[in-house]
Amino acid sequence: MAKTYTTIQGETWDEIAYKVYGGEEYAAFLMANNYRYLDILVFSAGTVLNTPGIPWYEDSDELPPWRTGAEDEDEDEDPYDDYSNEDEAEDDE
Repeated sequence: MAKTYTTIQGETWDEIAYKVYGGEEYAAFLMANNYRYLDILVFSAGTVLNTPGIPWYEDSDELPPWRTGAEDEDEDEDPYDDYSNEDEAEDDE
């Protein structure tokens, strides 16, 4: 099912990108999917734009770690500490 957005009088590409995708930085993506309207800078009411999902976000079931909001479980663990308590016990013998 194709997703669409119907413009309101006076809207611009970046305003629509913000409304649809949550950020003005997606204006280029929106424009690439609505090539025939590239000559329009300020829209009149009623223009129907294609608004497909952002590929890297919607096509993937798995988000990158920085997008999940999950915190490190081993915050107190030193990642550079290669020794376990067993190794230290063997060295003392």
